[in-house]
Amino acid sequence: MADIREILVQWDAGATRSHIARALGYSRPTVRKYVQAATRLGLSPGQRRRNEAEWDQLASAAVGQIAQQRPPGAVRQDVAAYHAYLDRHVGQVKLSVLHQRLRDEEGLRASWGSFYRYVRATWPERLARGPQATVRLADPPPGAEAQVAFFYVRRWFDPEAGRERKLYAFLMTLAHSRHAFLYPVLAEDGEAWLTGHVEAFAFFGGVPKRIVPDNLSAGILKADRYDPRLNRAYGELARYYGCLIDPARARHPKDKPRVERNVQYARESCFAGRDFATLVQMRTEARRWALEVAGPRVHGTTGEVPLTVFRVREQGALLSLPPTAWEAASWVQAKLHPDCHLVVGKAAYSAPYQHIGAYLDVRLGRSTVEIYAGHTLLTTHDRIARGRATRVDHYPPAGQAFLRANPRACVEAAQTIGPATTRLVQGLLQDETTHHLREAQAVLRLRERAAAADLEHACRLALESGAGRLRTVRGLLERGVQQLDPVVPTPATPTSGAFLRGPETFAAYSAAEVRA
Repeated sequence: MADIREILVQWDAGATRSHIARALGYSRPTVRKYVQAATRLGLSPGQRRRNEAEWDQLASAAVGQIAQQRPPGAVRQDVAAYHAYLDRHVGQVKLSVLHQRLRDEEGLRASWGSFYRYVRATWPERLARGPQATVRLADPPPGAEAQVAFFYVRRWFDPEAGRERKLYAFLMTLAHSRHAFLYPVLAEDGEAWLTGHVEAFAFFGGVPKRIVPDNLSAGILKADRYDPRLNRAYGELARYYGCLIDPARARHPKDKPRVERNVQYARESCFAGRDFATLVQMRTEARRWALEVAGPRVHGTTGEVPLTVFRVREQGALLSLPPTAWEAASWVQAKLHPDCHLVVGKAAYSAPYQHIGAYLDVRLGRSTVEIYAGHTLLTTHDRIARGRATRVDHYPPAGQAFLRANPRACVEAAQTIGPATTRLVQGLLQDETTHHLREAQAVLRLRERAAAADLEHACRLALESGAGRLRTVRGLLERGVQQLDPVVPTPATPTSGAFLRGPETFAAYSAAEVRA
């Protein structure tokens, strides 16, 4: 309104529209619009001098005349078509929700900006917000509370990976002393979140009684103002250290202002304009920063030195650390497949067959894997990098019977049939793979279709032919093993040796025999 009044004052003094536009920074059409409105109200250059109240009245009248003469645009008319609906709900329902409903359900074409301008001009009293009061709470007593945040730092070239990666940081600030712990990480995941807590507790030499974190998925399954649900790993960590987890309300950063105020300071003071060769070097520097830069400074709010306050008043009030640090573990869900195994990473672990098709909770420790159905522990395995970890009792009874027919049991069953069957089964089981174990079991199951003597005979024929396999034995039984007996060689009749000394010797020898 002051600018409009100045346009009219300069016009009354004889200034041209171009001069007024250059002097006040408006376009010529804008100046012309207000001058023409004032002219219709009786203003002419050099007419007479007016006091401040008269100029204000003239400027207001010019603005009102322009508003009356402005034809409603198509967009405004589109919103005005829902005037009655808006009159019932403005002030009761969020404007963004009203705009979304009209757009999706009634076909409103106006943009959010046009919609908001119409509502603001029509019901200004309903949109007016009263003064927002801030209640400043007293600092918690020493050791009572720590506030936690994860924040993005920047992109960083990781020499080990040979590429750029996103760099994040875990920040925990003690609410009483404002002493802080900073821990750079390469992902905002559950492992980094839990490791950050363990490292922070070790850094402070104790545990705060209450932790106020964000509602990030790495720690909180379901955000709720009164009953938030922690994920299992985070709850396990809290129980191990004896602290309470009390998440801030979703989208309410003022619930943890002491750590939020530290985020920008840590980003600028520790990381800005600095390069780090490795993540280990970065974490060493972050620890030095907390002890030698952030700790010894005079805090702007408390007027005290955080590190000094921590050592004098707060460190002794922290909960004592357990004898050993908590072993970081992660929890995942995996489906139990029909083969009684669930897959986690590159390894498969067995679980009881009664839970086939269900999603089970899997706790991955450093050396063990625990599988739960809800809160019931089903089984435990040694953790492996890849492959399969199997327990026979996790299969149905029929499957257990099959797998428990191990090589020793197969040999013992073959011995009850005969030596040939035993030799054939032992030959198959020289290679202890599951494939040949199944073949040996199949040979023994032929006893269900043939007599033991016939099976023994077929195994002997198969061995003598050099084909000691299931296919050969089964084929012999199908063709009739009695008709395929091999020809047993008869002993050779003794014969006289040949005379090798010539016919004369033979004739003399024969004459001597006659005389005798």
